[in-house]
Amino acid sequence: MKIKKFDVVELKDKNKAVILEIHKRKKYYAEIVNDKGKTIDKKEIISKQIDKVIYRKEIER
Repeated sequence: MKIKKFDVVELKDKNKAVILEIHKRKKYYAEIVNDKGKTIDKKEIISKQIDKVIYRKEIER
């Protein structure tokens, strides 16, 4: 699964995350948010923690 900067993903623990930076091929710095929209943490996650992409930033034309 190709993940880009500013994509919103659902994690396997059912929290959501916004990808802020891409460190390496499968490591991402993300802002973790709970189901109510409250920021829990900003930390590095790996692709194995990601369940699916919820929202993908569209390319401006």
